Amino acid sequence: MKKSDDIYVQAGVALRHLRKEKGFTLDELSERAEISLSYLSHIERGTRQAPLTTLETLTRILGINLYDLFAPKAPAKSRARESRSSYDTKIKGLLKTLSESQKKNIHGLLKEIKKTNRA
Repeated sequence: MKKSDDIYVQAGVALRHLRKEKGFTLDELSERAEISLSYLSHIERGTRQAPLTTLETLTRILGINLYDLFAPKAPAKSRARESRSSYDTKIKGLLKTLSESQKKNIHGLLKEIKKTNRA
């Protein structure tokens, strides 16, 4: 494997990890990025070299900068701090499955929790 191929494999692994962390299925992300599910799967496995415009679209949907996809991983200490915000992702994933009425109830509950924390 050439060095240039390694970067695509690393980017694909990072994309897959980020997609799962953000709660997207292959189908959901491919639909939002307007690419085929098969093509996205190839990108994640590093068997296809996506153009930067495609990678930029995918990273924008996943909420990161394209540079961050290729940036070296943060030290373990920094990742531990980031994991606190993983609840944001988990909550967003759960919210996708709720009805508007259920979301309204959750909103009211969160407002009450916030009031309690201020007191």
